[in-house]
Amino acid sequence: MASRFEEFIDIEKFKKALNYAAQATGLAFSVLDPLGKVIISPMNEAEFCKEARKDHQVAFTCVDCIVHSAIAAAKSKRTHFFKCQYDILEFVVPIFINGEYVAAVCGGEVRVDINDHVDYVYPKEKFDDRLTELYGEIKVVEKERYYSATKLVEMMVNNLSSLDIMLKIATASVESNKVDDRVKKAVDYIHNNYSKKITSAQLAKLSCVSENYFSKLFMRIMKTNVGDYIAAYRIEKAKNYLLQTDLKVGKVAEIVGFEDPAYFHRIFKRYTSMTPNAFRKSINPMHS
Repeated sequence: MASRFEEFIDIEKFKKALNYAAQATGLAFSVLDPLGKVIISPMNEAEFCKEARKDHQVAFTCVDCIVHSAIAAAKSKRTHFFKCQYDILEFVVPIFINGEYVAAVCGGEVRVDINDHVDYVYPKEKFDDRLTELYGEIKVVEKERYYSATKLVEMMVNNLSSLDIMLKIATASVESNKVDDRVKKAVDYIHNNYSKKITSAQLAKLSCVSENYFSKLFMRIMKTNVGDYIAAYRIEKAKNYLLQTDLKVGKVAEIVGFEDPAYFHRIFKRYTSMTPNAFRKSINPMHS
């Protein structure tokens, strides 16, 4: 059974973004649901942690640390820092959908000289002598780089927790049996013609109703107005082009239906809180 997180987020796309972040920062990342069930398995996992978790009790303690810290992060609605029983620093960034805490990104498995505002869920423990060499291999990261990594994940989470979800909620409404065929026809038209100029008048004519009635009908069913839905869909498509191609931003704007690049920048930033170039770098930090 899919988690609430999986119902609304493109797992493969998010996994790809986290993998880029792991390569760029050297940190390990994973995603867990509120009960500690793994949604995205650890990537770039430290060999020490991998070996230590072969002990069932250690594995349980690790997950419990993350769950405890994730709950604290969810309550405060901000990133929470903690150290495990072996003094390894990690952080959790909570993910909310419609105000509901559905998952957390856990990052770290490195050693950093940070002690302020760090939670210790369990007291420090000694590890088996066989793990001493592996412990020495754990990456030592400067605090500035570590904090930059947390900001990167926060931007990714904030971005995924807004536009993607709005579109999927709206699309779910369209796929519901309760949806008026006139609205479904209009949404299908938007999805197939987003690169062209689209107006409420066009959609109303397509749906064989007045423009005023169509606008009210669309708002009632989709929970957003026509203009905002078209803009959101275009920005979602733009995000895909920015992530999957090396096309210049101006060309991406043109492809997704924006005639004015400056206007595209403003709308993109309104929906994502980032410029197109900043978004491209936040999802793929290695992009030049």
